[in-house]
Amino acid sequence: MKEIILNKIDEIKDEIIDLSMDIYNNPEIAMEEFESSKKLASYLRTKGFDVEEKLAGMDTAFRATKKNGEGPKIAICAEYDALPYGHACGHHLIGTMSCAAGIGLAEALSEYAGEIAVIGTPAEEIGEGKPYLIDHNIFQYYDLAMMIHPFAETCIDPTISTIGGYDFTFIGKTSHAGAKPFDGINALDALVSFYNNVSVLRQQLKDGTRIHGIVLEGGSVVNSIPEKAVMRYEVRSEDMKYYHEVVDKVVNCAKAAALATGCELKYGPFERVCLGLKKNTTLANVFRSVMGEFNIEEHDQQNGGSTDMGDVSYTIPAIHPMVKFVENGADAHTLEFMNASIKPFAYNMLINGAKAMAMTGLEVLKNPAIVEKMKQEFNNK
Repeated sequence: MKEIILNKIDEIKDEIIDLSMDIYNNPEIAMEEFESSKKLASYLRTKGFDVEEKLAGMDTAFRATKKNGEGPKIAICAEYDALPYGHACGHHLIGTMSCAAGIGLAEALSEYAGEIAVIGTPAEEIGEGKPYLIDHNIFQYYDLAMMIHPFAETCIDPTISTIGGYDFTFIGKTSHAGAKPFDGINALDALVSFYNNVSVLRQQLKDGTRIHGIVLEGGSVVNSIPEKAVMRYEVRSEDMKYYHEVVDKVVNCAKAAALATGCELKYGPFERVCLGLKKNTTLANVFRSVMGEFNIEEHDQQNGGSTDMGDVSYTIPAIHPMVKFVENGADAHTLEFMNASIKPFAYNMLINGAKAMAMTGLEVLKNPAIVEKMKQEFNNK
């Protein structure tokens, strides 16, 4: 069966690479992946999968399923949203790699009972897709979920941080900056004070915690005291409990700035909180046991940033290996990474990654007891 699966993936190799290039050349940002999702779903339909589009009412989500009786239910997650400047996070590789893995693994259903689903999960870059599908009870049906993310180095069990984003709006009072600045309340001063407060806070934070932000608004006329200023921050932490402590500290930094300047403060989330990765060593070790054949060699422990796959990992056992896809060592979300993600090395790793996931799934189908071991570990953490 192993050779049948691997041969199947080799058989569709050129189609998968062409599909990946098509998605790369036509990037679509989160929640607008209409063509990308349609192309992936249509391709899986041609391979005999039962396909549901607009899954759970989400326009760019889909599910493609093959089933044989009652056995392990395996979900393989596909991502395909781009950043505003293109596919600098490698989602053109993820979506097609997951399709290839699902198509290959589905060959095993001629011999083993089980169910294979490729789930199209949009909007990873804003953390919306997978949490929405969880809210609509999509992932709860499955025994496990997996995907591979392209990266500069390989780490099978990366540390994924909890992340959430917040907007802070300071409201002051405008006045003429030259004639009567004393009649105004400077919202930009409040924002600058807030920024400085957070900058000082950073040196007191535990390792594995990040705060990063941008100014959204700081006034529009240079000769008027700004009456409104807006700052956007994201907070990340490897420790979920500590994440909430840090958010409280950031809010206090904003309140102090508002108090010091006499501004009114309004704040709230601009995105939902995505959870860190709940590791499942049992499933990760199954992946480790097969990956060597496909030129995947683990490097040092990595911090894999943040992803909504973390939410899946708190719903069912899941893995999210970060695998080296670029030879130039470039980090994701850079133009260097984006350019390297369409080189022959990246596409070779796309096929190798698909094979590694398919072999991981095959081990589960062959040994259903692994599912119980995964679930036991999941429930005990």
